[in-house]
Amino acid sequence: MADPTISPQRGPIPGLPADHTHLRVTAPRVLVVEDEMTVAMLIEDMVSELAYEVAAVVPRLEDAMRLVDSEIFDIAVLDVHLNGKTVFAFAEELQEREIPFVFATAYGPHAIPEKFQDRAVLRKPFGPVELRRALIKLSG
Repeated sequence: MADPTISPQRGPIPGLPADHTHLRVTAPRVLVVEDEMTVAMLIEDMVSELAYEVAAVVPRLEDAMRLVDSEIFDIAVLDVHLNGKTVFAFAEELQEREIPFVFATAYGPHAIPEKFQDRAVLRKPFGPVELRRALIKLSG
C-alpha cells in the first residue's frame, strides 16, 4: 500500500501523521515564455495573483526548448516573437505532447499560423481577466 502522506505531485506532506489520507491539491504550473522583461514580470505577477504557480519565466526559444520534456510546467503562455524568432517550433513540441498553451501577441490572431488557429490568443496588452479566462480554459 502506498504511503498516504505522499502527494503524487510534491512528495511528503509536512506535519501530517503517517495514517492521514489527505492529498494536497496543487495549482497548475505555468511556464511563461516572454523576451521583454517588463512584460514577463507583469505576466508572472498576474499568474501568481490568479493563484497559479509560476514554474519558470524564460526569454529565449532555446531556453523554452530545453524545458519541453522537463515536466516542470502544466500550461504555457507563449509570446509569439522572441528576439527575432517565432515560438512556433516550441508550440509544435507542446502540441505533440498535448501540453496546453496560449499565444500572447500584439499582432492578433492573424499572426498565428493556420495549424494553430484553434489555439487561444491573448492580445497584448492583456489584463488579469483575459489571462484568467485563458488559464481556466487550458487547465479545465
